[in-house]
Amino acid sequence: MIAVGVFLGVIALAAVVQSPLRHWYKSHLRKRVPSTTRFDNPEGLAIDSQGTFYVGCQTRGNFFILDKTGKTVKEITELEGYHNGSGTPGGFCRGLYIRIPEPGRVIQTATHNVVEFDVRGEKPKLIRIIGSLGSGPGQMDGPEGISRDVNGDLYVTDEHNLRVNVFDAEGKFLRSWPVPQDLQCVTVWKDRVYVSENKRNYIAVYSKDGKEQFRIGHEAFFPLLLYITLPGAALSLVGLMAVRKTKPALLATAAFLAIAAIGSGIDRWRHEQPGEFRLPDDMLVSPDGTELFIVDRWNSRIQVTDLEGKFKRTFGRPGSGPGEFNDPKQLAFDLDGNLWVADSDNHRLQCFTRDGAYLKKLD
Repeated sequence: MIAVGVFLGVIALAAVVQSPLRHWYKSHLRKRVPSTTRFDNPEGLAIDSQGTFYVGCQTRGNFFILDKTGKTVKEITELEGYHNGSGTPGGFCRGLYIRIPEPGRVIQTATHNVVEFDVRGEKPKLIRIIGSLGSGPGQMDGPEGISRDVNGDLYVTDEHNLRVNVFDAEGKFLRSWPVPQDLQCVTVWKDRVYVSENKRNYIAVYSKDGKEQFRIGHEAFFPLLLYITLPGAALSLVGLMAVRKTKPALLATAAFLAIAAIGSGIDRWRHEQPGEFRLPDDMLVSPDGTELFIVDRWNSRIQVTDLEGKFKRTFGRPGSGPGEFNDPKQLAFDLDGNLWVADSDNHRLQCFTRDGAYLKKLD
């Protein structure tokens, strides 16, 4: 029985840590599929009102500008005058999120700040740097998503400070509000601010003054389960072993871990269903303002809801073939109303009809 208990405990523990380990493995240990294209982990993507593409690549920090046919017009690797949030000169492109207020003018998340620059000349010209490393007003620690409202105000997700920061069009800090979980992307639409609470698998919708209105998807139960079961398993093991009750100690520990494993398995299954998410990322409102397109990153798919969060359809699956994704990131609509997806780990951009039919790729 002791051997059975130990075996169950090992299996349960493996299941419990699978999700966190998967994220860490993907980020640090997995063997990358090397790029054979001009793009190397393209994550940032935007298309301006003239049909020009702007692509930020994470691995080498390259920033591409493509014409509407997909031909490279410029490749930028340096931006004179840029310094990171600590005041140190460095690469301006992290391969994160891009917004284009007007053709040739770029706003992009950088290292602990946001950088705005102009690419219309022979060399890119720095316009301004917004924010610095820290936790004070207007400072940031791990900025990710960015979005602009009709007034030009800039909304930035401040991941490690657990808040949304708001700046005016000139980069002056206006306000911020706290969020309960790690956050990734932000999309402003009229009086709503959609924020992906990605580590907890849902999207929160706020008013512009930071009051939560409703949620899309359900909050993950998995992390909360660990806070109960792992201390219970540890206390059972230490307490019962201290009074020389080896068999009950192992069985109790295995039971706690089994509960965690079963619970996390159920939670994962739940968040694989239509209308639920596993690490939701970028969000984009359709050109006619009726639908919300959401990157469901770990499920390797795009989900579509109405603006109230009601599920409508989904497309995509894991893989490297046409219409398949490997770590999809930012979205953009082109002038024909087709949706482009930065298919990061496949080192390409993919194009779909609004209904999800695959059309073509750029790599």
